[in-house]
Amino acid sequence: MRRAVLVHLNGIPASGKSTLAAAWVERHAAALPVALDIDVLRGMLGGWREQLRPAGLAARAMATAAMRAHLRAGRDVIVPQYVRADGFVDELAALAHDEGAAFVECAVRADAAAADRRFAARAVSGPTVHGDLGGDLMVDVLADLEAFLATRVRLTWLGGLDDATAVALNELDAAVAAAR
Repeated sequence: MRRAVLVHLNGIPASGKSTLAAAWVERHAAALPVALDIDVLRGMLGGWREQLRPAGLAARAMATAAMRAHLRAGRDVIVPQYVRADGFVDELAALAHDEGAAFVECAVRADAAAADRRFAARAVSGPTVHGDLGGDLMVDVLADLEAFLATRVRLTWLGGLDDATAVALNELDAAVAAAR
């Protein structure tokens, strides 16, 4: 029997995490994997804009329950989530371990200027869960994330979507295959 995998896909806002996760689950659609986007869940909660932190915690709790159920069924889960502290990533690793699944930690390489352009275009359509990160702040966000990711021992870097989605997908597939 094939071992399920839980993938955490990190990267700065607007780096292409959700796009890559969606492409990956589509590539492996026959196995019914799921891309669980916690920011989408948060946006489904009433009052999330006024209560960002509580809404984020509620969305994580819902996502964790869904991840557990999907992994328990032997299916893969990919979580595109910007994270810059050990806590949640370690929780994901523990969840995978508890369910007998492999854990893969990846990050999407990003160019701050390109991410800023995508972030600005996204912000035009309404409020985002990341508030106002555009402009010069995106450079700082990228530097902070890269400093955090440098501490992660088992991290696999993936080519950014500015390079080519197919390249990043192949790198993700290789990281998953190595972990199974």
